[in-house]
Amino acid sequence: MNTNVTRLRLLLIIVTALFVSLGCAVGNLRVDTVKVGELNKETQTVDVGDAKQVRVYIKMGTGELKVNHGAEALMRANFTYNVADWKPQVDYTVADGNGRLNIHQPAIEQLSARSDIRYTWDLKFNEEIPLDMRIECGAGSGDIDLGKLNVTRFDGKLSAGDFTIDLSGNQALEHLELDMGAGNVTVNLNGDWEQNVEVYIQGGIGKTILYLPKDIGVRVIINKAIGKINTSGLTRDGDVYVNAAYGVSPVTVEINIQSGIGETLLEVVE
Repeated sequence: MNTNVTRLRLLLIIVTALFVSLGCAVGNLRVDTVKVGELNKETQTVDVGDAKQVRVYIKMGTGELKVNHGAEALMRANFTYNVADWKPQVDYTVADGNGRLNIHQPAIEQLSARSDIRYTWDLKFNEEIPLDMRIECGAGSGDIDLGKLNVTRFDGKLSAGDFTIDLSGNQALEHLELDMGAGNVTVNLNGDWEQNVEVYIQGGIGKTILYLPKDIGVRVIINKAIGKINTSGLTRDGDVYVNAAYGVSPVTVEINIQSGIGETLLEVVE
């Protein structure tokens, strides 16, 4: 049996359990009811208009998500899909200089482990416009590169899958919050931060890797559940871990972790 399909089916079981734990009715979930058709490739561009800052809300049920820089407009999106009911929906409004951009998957209650489904979002954003970004993903994978984007706040709810979030090079971030379900998540916080950064992570089932800066002060508080904590380049005092720059550098990255079931690796990048 195809190992990827087997793994996806396992993730779907976990996602269904997560939906139930969140109070969603099982009757609303439809498993393997999707109809696969011809492959569609679409490009959409969204201009910023009169907005001075933009709130971005991305909601994907299942698939592959890519986020990066490189758009001259506010956003340039390339969508690839072969389930007509999942045609991505893009909505943008501006009021009083504040923009709100929503990108979401319709029929999100449909779940499937079919190996012939293609569903990929490749989203590129403008590097200058301040962004407040929230991403919600069900089962799938994500490569989220925010290093060159002007993202001041990032919230992520990642139910199941493998995700990489790269913030190295970002100097605008002030707040990061992650809520993880099942899977592996890598977060790169290495960089030359210009202001204090607050990070809150709710661990799940799987492995979490955090890459941390050497020359910027880092303080990590871990509330451990059932899991293993491994560190490199940090000094421990009870449930608190700090690097050599903590208390010396004028800027501090404060990290609070509610560890889940699995492994957490904290590594200072040399």
